[in-house]
Amino acid sequence: MNEPVYTLEIVTPQGLAYTGRAAHALIPVDHGYVGVLANHAPYLTASSGGRLTIREGTGLVREFTVGDGFFEINENRAVFLTKTCAKTENGPV
Repeated sequence: MNEPVYTLEIVTPQGLAYTGRAAHALIPVDHGYVGVLANHAPYLTASSGGRLTIREGTGLVREFTVGDGFFEINENRAVFLTKTCAKTENGPV
């Protein structure tokens, strides 16, 4: 079964830290975490940072530690704007 995917980018002042096709992402926000699937309703929120987990359509899981910033999703395109981003680990599901 092919899961629906959406475009997800992590952008820092230094440039694009990640771009890919996500099936699911767990986004750190000020009040906890938000799970994001394809066709999510438009959403904009602040984030004080933390662990951001992405499961790509291929099943590969990527994890990043992100600094404070903002997250927006609209029409199957999501962007996390942050001051800092470091890759922490990845692997198959």
